[in-house]
Amino acid sequence: PYTIVLANNNPSAVLPSLGLGALFNKNQYVGLAIPLSIVMAILIWIVLDKTRFGYELKATGFNRNAAKYCGMAEKRNVILSLMISGALAGMGAALLYLTGYEQWQCSTSSVPAMGFNGIAAAFLGGLNPLGTVLASFFIQHITAGGAYVDKSLYCAQISDLISSIIIYLCGFVLFMKHVMNSSIAKREEKAALKAKAAAEQDAANGKGGDQA
Repeated sequence: PYTIVLANNNPSAVLPSLGLGALFNKNQYVGLAIPLSIVMAILIWIVLDKTRFGYELKATGFNRNAAKYCGMAEKRNVILSLMISGALAGMGAALLYLTGYEQWQCSTSSVPAMGFNGIAAAFLGGLNPLGTVLASFFIQHITAGGAYVDKSLYCAQISDLISSIIIYLCGFVLFMKHVMNSSIAKREEKAALKAKAAAEQDAANGKGGDQA
C-alpha cells in the first residue's frame, strides 16, 4: 500500500537538470522536462501547419463530414488524433513524476486537475502549440500560487476559480468571434445580392433604352 520516493531510492531515474535550475532561482525541479516539452510543441506545430498529414487532421477536426467528402480518411484521422493527444498527455504525466516534482501514490489514479488546466492552457494559448507552452507556464503559476495565499483572506480554490474564469472568457471570445463573422458574412451576402440586382436592373434599363 506504500510507494517509495523515487528521488531518494533511485536518483538515476530522475531526469537530469542540465543546470537549468539556475535560470529559475535555483529551482531543483527545473530540468530536461522544459526543453523537451518545448521541442515537442515545436514538432507538433510543424506537423499541424507544415505537412499534409497535419492539414488533414485539422480539416477533420473542423468538419468531419467535409473531410470525408474531400476523400480524407476521417475515421483514421480521428483515431490518430486521439493517439497523439494521449501520448502527449502520458508524456506530460511522466515528466511530472520523473522530475521529482510529484510523488506517485497508490491512492492516486490520475494527475489531479491537469486535464482541466490543460483546457485552460489550450484556450489561453489560442489553440496553438507554441502559445500553449507560454499559457501552461502562466496557468501553473496560478495553480502553484493558490497554495500560498493567505487562507484567512482567500480560500485555497482561488486558483481553480481563476482558471475557470479564463476558460469561460476564452469560450465567450470564441463565441463572439463566431457571431461577428456570421454577421459580417450575412451582411456581405446581402450587399452582393443588392449589387447583383442593381446590375441586372441597370442592364434591363439599358436594353429597354436601346430598343426604344
